[in-house]
Amino acid sequence: MRWIIRTILAILVLGLLAMGALLSIPAERIADVAADRLQRATERPVRITGGIRPTLVPYLGVRVEGLEIGNPDWVSDGPMLQAEALNVGVNWQALIAGRIQLDQASLDAPRLVLVRAADGRESWSFGGADASPAPASNGSEAAPAAQSSGGVLATLGFDAAVLRDATVLYRDLGAGTTTVVEALDLTLRLPEAGGAARAEASAIVNGSALTVDASTDGIGDLLAREVQPVRLALEWDGGTLSFDGRAGLDPAADGRFQLEARDLGPLMAALGQVAPTLPEGLGRDRIDVAGDVTLASEGSVHLRAGDIRLDDHRFTADLDLLPGAERPMLRGVIRGGDVDLSAMTAAGNAPGGGRSGATGGADSGWPRDRIDVSGLFAADMDLAVTLDALDLGLASLDGLDLRARLDRGRLVLDLRRIGAYGGALSGSVVVNGRGGLSTRADLAFRGVALGPLLAQLADYDRLEGRGDIALNVLAVGNDMDALMRSLDGGGSVTLGQGAILGFDLAGMIRNFDPSYRGEGQRTVYDSLTGSFTIAGGVLRNEDLVLAAPWGRVTGAGRTDIGAQTVEYRVIPGVLQGADGTGGFAVPILITGPWSDLSFRPDLAFIAEQELAEERARLEAAARERLAAEREELERRLRDQAGDALGVEIEEGQSREEIEDALEQRLREQAEEQLRRLLE
Repeated sequence: MRWIIRTILAILVLGLLAMGALLSIPAERIADVAADRLQRATERPVRITGGIRPTLVPYLGVRVEGLEIGNPDWVSDGPMLQAEALNVGVNWQALIAGRIQLDQASLDAPRLVLVRAADGRESWSFGGADASPAPASNGSEAAPAAQSSGGVLATLGFDAAVLRDATVLYRDLGAGTTTVVEALDLTLRLPEAGGAARAEASAIVNGSALTVDASTDGIGDLLAREVQPVRLALEWDGGTLSFDGRAGLDPAADGRFQLEARDLGPLMAALGQVAPTLPEGLGRDRIDVAGDVTLASEGSVHLRAGDIRLDDHRFTADLDLLPGAERPMLRGVIRGGDVDLSAMTAAGNAPGGGRSGATGGADSGWPRDRIDVSGLFAADMDLAVTLDALDLGLASLDGLDLRARLDRGRLVLDLRRIGAYGGALSGSVVVNGRGGLSTRADLAFRGVALGPLLAQLADYDRLEGRGDIALNVLAVGNDMDALMRSLDGGGSVTLGQGAILGFDLAGMIRNFDPSYRGEGQRTVYDSLTGSFTIAGGVLRNEDLVLAAPWGRVTGAGRTDIGAQTVEYRVIPGVLQGADGTGGFAVPILITGPWSDLSFRPDLAFIAEQELAEERARLEAAARERLAAEREELERRLRDQAGDALGVEIEEGQSREEIEDALEQRLREQAEEQLRRLLE
């Protein structure tokens, strides 16, 4: 508000000039002199189109009509100030005592145009030297010329300086921003020259209604760029902001800060920004911040002993906000208690609970609303976060200790010491908004309790046990439907001893109903293992095994996560031996959409199994017959070869032994024939 104070002070000087010659100079002459002196002081063209006339009641004063003060020639938006009228009044008692003391000065319906050039020049910085006093036309000296802001305030006090129904246009050509202030009512009170001052204002800024109440113990020193005690209260439709401490114009500040906001939209609009879309539980309905704040001269902001409330969640924080070339950097430590963010995942949590797909029926499929990731680019971040507990709807964590790093739209959560379902969770989660949305989760659960985990993740409370779960998945897409259809990765489950609650396997097979519960049943198992792969949003598992003293259950199939459908076969084997033989097994086929699964005996699979068993039996019998026939043929050949060569070939002899025997027999026969020829 420094430019408003400077403008008011310049106009106060104009009023003093006019009053100094009020009783002895004609109105037209007063107008000419006042305009000339103000023009010399500001180095700007000044016009008074309506003349100057005195007022006697309710105070001794002067009324200047049609005031206009020009802008530098590089500003194309019009004069710096246009006002219907300026009213300046002095205190009668002070005047009788021989001194001039302002009661009130006001501008009616002024229009202010303030421009900051790309090179840093400011249209409201007059830059001229103080004008020296000039004699009035009657030979007496006129009132003092305009002084600098600090100098005027050191010698001038007034009950109230008022702007009524003002309009302000502020352009920053370097930043390319425009701020429009309308219906501005401002009252500045300075009872003692250079001393305590108070400003009260209300206005509509960029379409948002604001009220401001600011005060300082030494306005003169503050405008002289010294640090002074300052109190500020800002209110808008949806919240309040206050500061109580010390501040200067460099800028620099140090004091107690408090923010209470139900709606940040009007405040952000007044600042020329778009309010971020915050999720429920993280400030959507309420943001309260209190703490000790330091604003350093280089532009960094530091919060210590911060008390932050986001909706119903409370945190303590020590934070630093540092300026950056592209975006600010937030770093520090945040500590909190129990945090419930389950509402963030409630819309897409239940099967079929999302928005209708393009080809699906009503209330089916994943939501296809585009996920806004623009908030990832608002600032960079490096935060250490500790929480007592965190409920994400799809998962519950306790003893949370993580580090969150956000760099140019890419958020990385390093999960360090985190408790989960009676065990521990470690790993990382990446959310990348660069060039669209992609996310990766690489998580490892160790020693988790299966019951609470499945109850929350799948609304299934039938299994007990502890073990390990590993998950590594990647998803790419700009909405939940695209993310689910692009899932890629895999994982595994390894559980130790546990129990199946309310489980009646025979009744389940008989009724083909997995929700069937027997009276007081509790069936133990020794282990449960399985692994899965995910490609194109389709999860495949081929090795699910549940081993128990009563038998074993195997499973294999696929789940299309994107389409929310299942095609899975479970084979409960009851009273089987350790080698999987004996007992009986009835395969159950689970198919259909998640919202309406179908369970039926897999008769085709049974037939295929029987056919495969018959084929195996026939193949075994055929192999047995072929082996017997081959053995018989080999026996006959041996006998024939033995008779022909006179060699006894015994069963079981190897080929080499037979060949050696035949070679020995041929050698003997050759020697016998040679002996006969020689005889």
